[in-house]
Amino acid sequence: MDIQLDLTRPVEELTEVISAVIASQPHKRKEILYALDTAVGNVLAEIQSQEENQKTNDDSSGKVS
Repeated sequence: MDIQLDLTRPVEELTEVISAVIASQPHKRKEILYALDTAVGNVLAEIQSQEENQKTNDDSSGKVS
């Protein structure tokens, strides 16, 4: 599969790629989606942690958000 993405439409493009991969591997659809869910969840948790750390650093330095 050759993929080209329009990065001005990231959600739509990624959705299309995921759909294409799942269509090519229907017997692994659930496994693929669970693994993708885990990967996205890990990134979201990392972002949340960074945001909380930044807020803590801002609060301790006396900055007002």
